[in-house]
Amino acid sequence: MKSIKTFVLTTATIAGFAALSTTANADEIKHVVKSDDTLSGLSLKYFGNLDHIDQIAKDNKLKDPNIIYDGTTLIIDTDKKVSSDNQASEQPAKETTQAEDQSDNENQSESAASSYSGTTMTMEATAYSSDPADVLGGGTVTATGQNLLENPMAVAVDPSVIPLGTRLYVEGYGEAIASDTGGAIKGNIIDVHFPTNAQCEQWGRRTVQVTILD
Repeated sequence: MKSIKTFVLTTATIAGFAALSTTANADEIKHVVKSDDTLSGLSLKYFGNLDHIDQIAKDNKLKDPNIIYDGTTLIIDTDKKVSSDNQASEQPAKETTQAEDQSDNENQSESAASSYSGTTMTMEATAYSSDPADVLGGGTVTATGQNLLENPMAVAVDPSVIPLGTRLYVEGYGEAIASDTGGAIKGNIIDVHFPTNAQCEQWGRRTVQVTILD
């Protein structure tokens, strides 16, 4: 590391930096990758949304965010969520900014979808949760035995349309396994899982592109 400037640090200054360093380290989580982990799943698990996929990839110097290996230890810096939330609260909400953000999100979704190859279908997507606040939600284990508390990225499907165990990419949601079923999930309808009822309400019901990856 090259030193550009030399500073004279007092004992108090050094102690201050040490305190800051301790605080920052306390917000870092070491996650050991499992076979069914994805960056979208980790973003959802540790931040409650899908906005931190690129951050996790950057922090861990991953060349391809779609590829992570079993046994790898990833650093999850949850402090960046707080910083992001604080910055957002300081900025006034403007209609033009919201419109630009929506356009950017749509472009990102289209770009992400185009990076996946496989059969693509247009489907209606609802959302469900293991959150007790979701009266229509299910338990914490899917039809295939996936533990939603450990890996919240799951999609309920009609097995006659998409076989259980199929790896999918759902536009606006991310990569997940078709690991659940539902009484109302018939034909070209899927149900994506979120940890909280509030996230389900935000998702609502929408038309999405679903790509079968394997």
